[in-house]
Amino acid sequence: MRTFLLWIVKNYRFLFWAVMGMILGTCYVKMWNMGDVFSKEYLIMYVNSEIIYSEVWQEVISHRLKNFVTLLIFMVTPLKKLYVYWLCLYNGFCLGLCMAKSVMYNGIKGIAIVFMWLIPHYIIYIMTVLLMCHYFLKGIDTTRKTVIITSLSLLLTLIGTFVESYINPDIIKWFLHKVCNII
Repeated sequence: MRTFLLWIVKNYRFLFWAVMGMILGTCYVKMWNMGDVFSKEYLIMYVNSEIIYSEVWQEVISHRLKNFVTLLIFMVTPLKKLYVYWLCLYNGFCLGLCMAKSVMYNGIKGIAIVFMWLIPHYIIYIMTVLLMCHYFLKGIDTTRKTVIITSLSLLLTLIGTFVESYINPDIIKWFLHKVCNII
Protein backbone atom coordinates (compact mmCIF):
# COMPACT_ATOMS: atom_id res chain seq x y z
CA MET A 1 0.00 0.00 0.00
CA ARG A 2 2.83 2.37 0.88
CA THR A 3 4.56 1.80 -2.46
CA PHE A 4 1.24 2.42 -4.23
CA LEU A 5 0.87 5.84 -2.53
CA LEU A 6 4.50 6.72 -3.26
CA TRP A 7 3.99 5.80 -6.90
CA ILE A 8 1.02 8.19 -7.11
CA VAL A 9 3.05 11.05 -5.61
CA LYS A 10 6.03 10.42 -7.91
CA ASN A 11 3.87 10.41 -11.05
CA TYR A 12 2.72 14.01 -10.84
CA ARG A 13 2.64 14.21 -14.66
CA PHE A 14 -0.85 12.68 -14.57
CA LEU A 15 -2.01 15.56 -12.40
CA PHE A 16 -0.46 18.03 -14.85
CA TRP A 17 -2.53 16.61 -17.72
CA ALA A 18 -5.70 16.62 -15.61
CA VAL A 19 -5.19 20.28 -14.69
CA MET A 20 -4.47 21.16 -18.33
CA GLY A 21 -7.73 19.48 -19.26
CA MET A 22 -9.60 21.47 -16.61
CA ILE A 23 -8.20 24.70 -18.01
CA LEU A 24 -9.13 23.71 -21.57
CA GLY A 25 -12.64 22.69 -20.49
CA THR A 26 -13.17 25.99 -18.72
CA CYS A 27 -11.94 27.93 -21.75
CA TYR A 28 -14.18 25.89 -24.04
CA VAL A 29 -17.28 26.75 -22.00
CA LYS A 30 -16.38 30.40 -21.79
CA MET A 31 -15.86 30.61 -25.55
CA TRP A 32 -18.87 28.68 -26.78
CA ASN A 33 -21.29 28.74 -23.81
CA MET A 34 -22.68 25.27 -24.55
CA GLY A 35 -25.35 23.28 -22.68
CA ASP A 36 -27.58 24.03 -19.72
CA VAL A 37 -27.42 20.92 -17.54
CA PHE A 38 -26.64 23.06 -14.47
CA SER A 39 -29.38 25.63 -15.06
CA LYS A 40 -31.93 26.21 -12.29
CA GLU A 41 -34.71 24.83 -14.52
CA TYR A 42 -32.87 21.56 -15.10
CA LEU A 43 -31.90 21.17 -11.43
CA ILE A 44 -35.52 21.80 -10.33
CA MET A 45 -36.69 19.18 -12.83
CA TYR A 46 -34.04 16.75 -11.51
CA VAL A 47 -35.04 17.25 -7.86
CA ASN A 48 -38.72 16.67 -8.68
CA SER A 49 -38.20 13.69 -10.96
CA GLU A 50 -38.86 10.06 -10.10
CA ILE A 51 -35.77 7.94 -10.59
CA ILE A 52 -36.01 4.38 -11.90
CA TYR A 53 -32.80 3.08 -10.39
CA SER A 54 -32.61 -0.16 -12.38
CA GLU A 55 -32.77 1.72 -15.69
CA VAL A 56 -30.14 4.16 -14.53
CA TRP A 57 -27.91 1.25 -13.49
CA GLN A 58 -28.27 -0.44 -16.89
CA GLU A 59 -27.20 2.76 -18.64
CA VAL A 60 -24.33 3.45 -16.23
CA ILE A 61 -23.00 -0.10 -16.21
CA SER A 62 -23.01 -0.20 -20.01
CA HIS A 63 -21.02 3.04 -20.24
CA ARG A 64 -18.57 2.26 -17.42
CA LEU A 65 -17.84 -1.28 -18.62
CA LYS A 66 -16.97 0.09 -22.06
CA ASN A 67 -14.57 2.50 -20.35
CA PHE A 68 -13.11 -0.34 -18.26
CA VAL A 69 -12.56 -2.59 -21.28
CA THR A 70 -10.93 0.28 -23.20
CA LEU A 71 -8.63 0.96 -20.24
CA LEU A 72 -7.75 -2.72 -19.93
CA ILE A 73 -6.98 -3.04 -23.64
CA PHE A 74 -4.70 -0.01 -23.59
CA MET A 75 -2.98 -1.20 -20.40
CA VAL A 76 -1.63 -4.26 -22.22
CA THR A 77 -0.31 -2.29 -25.20
CA PRO A 78 2.78 -0.11 -25.59
CA LEU A 79 0.44 2.93 -25.71
CA LYS A 80 -0.59 2.57 -22.07
CA LYS A 81 1.22 5.66 -20.78
CA LEU A 82 -0.04 7.81 -23.64
CA TYR A 83 -3.59 6.58 -22.99
CA VAL A 84 -3.34 7.41 -19.28
CA TYR A 85 -2.23 10.95 -20.16
CA TRP A 86 -5.14 11.21 -22.59
CA LEU A 87 -7.53 9.93 -19.90
CA CYS A 88 -6.29 12.54 -17.42
CA LEU A 89 -6.56 15.30 -20.03
CA TYR A 90 -10.04 14.22 -21.13
CA ASN A 91 -11.44 13.86 -17.60
CA GLY A 92 -9.87 17.15 -16.60
CA PHE A 93 -11.47 18.77 -19.65
CA CYS A 94 -14.88 17.39 -18.68
CA LEU A 95 -14.46 18.53 -15.07
CA GLY A 96 -13.41 22.01 -16.17
CA LEU A 97 -16.36 22.19 -18.54
CA CYS A 98 -18.82 21.14 -15.85
CA MET A 99 -17.28 23.40 -13.23
CA ALA A 100 -17.43 26.45 -15.48
CA LYS A 101 -21.04 25.79 -16.54
CA SER A 102 -22.16 25.15 -12.99
CA VAL A 103 -20.51 28.31 -11.69
CA MET A 104 -22.04 30.32 -14.54
CA TYR A 105 -25.53 29.22 -13.53
CA ASN A 106 -25.22 28.81 -9.76
CA GLY A 107 -22.36 31.03 -8.62
CA ILE A 108 -19.93 29.65 -6.08
CA LYS A 109 -22.45 26.93 -5.10
CA GLY A 110 -21.82 25.48 -8.55
CA ILE A 111 -18.47 24.08 -7.43
CA ALA A 112 -20.15 22.17 -4.61
CA ILE A 113 -22.88 20.93 -6.96
CA VAL A 114 -20.30 19.44 -9.35
CA PHE A 115 -18.40 17.72 -6.53
CA MET A 116 -21.65 16.30 -5.13
CA TRP A 117 -22.44 15.03 -8.62
CA LEU A 118 -19.16 13.08 -8.59
CA ILE A 119 -19.01 11.83 -4.99
CA PRO A 120 -18.80 9.02 -3.90
CA HIS A 121 -18.64 6.98 -7.11
CA TYR A 122 -15.78 8.86 -8.76
CA ILE A 123 -13.56 8.13 -5.78
CA ILE A 124 -14.06 4.45 -6.57
CA TYR A 125 -13.42 4.97 -10.30
CA ILE A 126 -10.24 6.94 -9.61
CA MET A 127 -9.03 4.18 -7.28
CA THR A 128 -9.67 1.66 -10.07
CA VAL A 129 -7.69 3.61 -12.66
CA LEU A 130 -4.84 4.28 -10.23
CA LEU A 131 -4.67 0.61 -9.27
CA MET A 132 -4.50 -0.48 -12.90
CA CYS A 133 -1.98 2.22 -13.79
CA HIS A 134 0.22 1.36 -10.83
CA TYR A 135 0.30 -2.29 -11.78
CA PHE A 136 0.44 -2.14 -15.57
CA LEU A 137 2.80 0.82 -15.91
CA LYS A 138 5.33 -0.92 -13.68
CA GLY A 139 5.25 -3.97 -15.93
CA ILE A 140 3.31 -7.19 -15.83
CA ASP A 141 4.85 -9.64 -13.36
CA THR A 142 2.79 -12.81 -13.59
CA THR A 143 -0.45 -13.99 -15.10
CA ARG A 144 -1.83 -14.65 -11.63
CA LYS A 145 -1.16 -11.07 -10.49
CA THR A 146 -2.64 -9.70 -13.70
CA VAL A 147 -5.84 -11.69 -13.21
CA ILE A 148 -6.10 -10.57 -9.56
CA ILE A 149 -5.53 -6.87 -10.38
CA THR A 150 -7.95 -6.99 -13.32
CA SER A 151 -10.61 -8.80 -11.25
CA LEU A 152 -10.22 -6.37 -8.37
CA SER A 153 -10.46 -3.43 -10.78
CA LEU A 154 -13.57 -4.89 -12.39
CA LEU A 155 -15.14 -5.40 -8.96
CA LEU A 156 -14.37 -1.78 -8.02
CA THR A 157 -15.91 -0.63 -11.31
CA LEU A 158 -19.09 -2.63 -10.64
CA ILE A 159 -19.30 -1.25 -7.10
CA GLY A 160 -18.84 2.25 -8.53
CA THR A 161 -21.70 1.73 -11.01
CA PHE A 162 -23.97 0.55 -8.22
CA VAL A 163 -23.11 3.56 -6.06
CA GLU A 164 -23.52 5.93 -9.02
CA SER A 165 -26.94 4.50 -9.87
CA TYR A 166 -28.53 3.79 -6.50
CA ILE A 167 -26.87 6.06 -3.93
CA ASN A 168 -25.63 9.15 -5.76
CA PRO A 169 -29.01 10.31 -7.16
CA ASP A 170 -30.46 10.52 -3.64
CA ILE A 171 -27.39 12.36 -2.35
CA ILE A 172 -27.69 14.87 -5.19
CA LYS A 173 -31.41 15.37 -4.66
CA TRP A 174 -30.91 15.90 -0.93
CA PHE A 175 -28.02 18.32 -1.53
CA LEU A 176 -29.87 20.33 -4.17
CA HIS A 177 -33.00 20.50 -2.05
CA LYS A 178 -31.56 21.13 1.42
CA VAL A 179 -28.27 22.92 0.79
CA CYS A 180 -28.92 24.76 -2.50
CA ASN A 181 -32.64 25.41 -1.79
CA ILE A 182 -33.71 24.11 -5.16
CA ILE A 183 -37.30 22.96 -4.91
